[in-house]
Amino acid sequence: MGQAVFIAIMAGFASALLSGMLMPGSMSFALLFFVAPLPLFIAGFGWHSLVAALGGLVGALLIDLTVGDRGAIAFTFLLTLPAFGVAAAAERLFGGDVRDPGRDGIATGQIGVMLVIYVALVVVASAVWVEPDYAAFSARLREFVTIGLRQMAAPGSVLHSDAASLNRLVELMTAIMLPVSGLVIIAALVISAATGAVIADRATRMMYPRPRLSEFRLPGGTLFLFAVALILGIVPRIMEIEVGYLGVFAEMVAMGLGLLLMLQGKPSRGFLLSATWAAILVFGLPGLLFVGAGIVDHLLDLRRRKAG
Repeated sequence: MGQAVFIAIMAGFASALLSGMLMPGSMSFALLFFVAPLPLFIAGFGWHSLVAALGGLVGALLIDLTVGDRGAIAFTFLLTLPAFGVAAAAERLFGGDVRDPGRDGIATGQIGVMLVIYVALVVVASAVWVEPDYAAFSARLREFVTIGLRQMAAPGSVLHSDAASLNRLVELMTAIMLPVSGLVIIAALVISAATGAVIADRATRMMYPRPRLSEFRLPGGTLFLFAVALILGIVPRIMEIEVGYLGVFAEMVAMGLGLLLMLQGKPSRGFLLSATWAAILVFGLPGLLFVGAGIVDHLLDLRRRKAG
């Protein structure tokens, strides 16, 4: 019991520090955010999901004392609850007496899809909490982006002299800021969860055999959900139709599922490497190719046929 409490305290402090919330404004912690949930996942996989929850509570209290309750709430919903939920789901799916190893891939895929939907809901709910009216929220975000670009632009930059160029960049960044922030959070959780499972397993701390992450496979119906999210999120933007927070939610779900499809379509068996490349290439042509490969694999079940 004492060891679990100590691990929870250390995990909570480490996650809070890696999140950058204890030192807001420090750019050196920006990339470390991708592994901010990792200590909580190690605690959850290696000890118990409740240890991850306790660690998250410690981290939230530290952030609350340092930067206030909004940071603590964000840490709780974006890092603590996912770490606890994934660890608890893993205990239920992989820790039972009756377990079919052949379903490890589908089980991890189910956890991934639920994670995407959860993050999209939390990010959109946070925006609604700040400003219920989407048009007003966009206006506030546009003003924030404009001020930030002007401050970061070098003297003599076209952003100072060309109002049209500045407006185009502002509109682009305003449109993608919320969906991209959701994608970053999803990528951080996926990378940290996979890494945490590997570390806990190699430390011989897992209470059940580690699922075979190399066989990661999305459950049935994922392609339909991906298509609906694309239609609701992307098509209205192309046709310049305003759909509000529903469109933002759909965009985030589409991007998150695209990331998962990319992981399924990546030819390499290295799950962690796949997650890292997916996070980097998600907007590029290689990312689209891996998404396409994931869709083909999802439809034809190529991995299972090859194994058979």
